[in-house]
Amino acid sequence: MDAETGSRALQAANDLVEVLRLAQGSVERVAQEVHGVPFERADQIAHDLHRLRRMAERLRADMEDLVNREKPASAARGHPLRRASDRHSQLS
Repeated sequence: MDAETGSRALQAANDLVEVLRLAQGSVERVAQEVHGVPFERADQIAHDLHRLRRMAERLRADMEDLVNREKPASAARGHPLRRASDRHSQLS
């Protein structure tokens, strides 16, 4: 994984956590305003979103670890598309 790919993956994971945080807050506000069956549904959704958010946060942490482990290996390997023959320009 190169730095650009790692950065995009981490940003996507951060976006996922943020979307779930916003959704969880919204459904909790809905649950405060209703009662009966709508409350029960909203409460269940809130619990499900909370569980998904925790999973997304673990995913983000796992991805951060992966990216941090890959940085030194990627730097040592060089650009993944580079070949020894790329060092000499074909236009000369």
